[in-house]
Amino acid sequence: MGRGRRSAKTVQSQPPPTVLVIIKGVLYAYLLTLVLFLIFSALIQYTSLTEAILPYTVYATSLVAIFAGAAYVTSRLQVKGWLNGGLTGIIYLAGLVILALIVLPDFSLDASYMAKTVLAFLAGAAGGIFGINM
Repeated sequence: MGRGRRSAKTVQSQPPPTVLVIIKGVLYAYLLTLVLFLIFSALIQYTSLTEAILPYTVYATSLVAIFAGAAYVTSRLQVKGWLNGGLTGIIYLAGLVILALIVLPDFSLDASYMAKTVLAFLAGAAGGIFGINM
């Protein structure tokens, strides 16, 4: 009985499902951000609201979107809610920073981004805890 040589199978590396779910959650958060921005822009255009509220609406919209994206992620994964949610928040913020570095020539990171990173992580962790318990 002759033994045939087995050739090594080429294995394509696929990202683990966790990574795919987190990416999907971040994209969901970006989509929610766009929808909320459109709603706020319509409110500013057609009501007596002024542009002075824009910084607050941007922060609030981002935190709500991170919370929702993280809740989506952890409702799908059902493990490590605070960690996967927090990662969702940090990846969301990192994507915005990368976009800003590309699009805005005068953009620079300063000390306030450390606070924004902590807030993004906390909003994501809260959304993750909520999502895992839904």
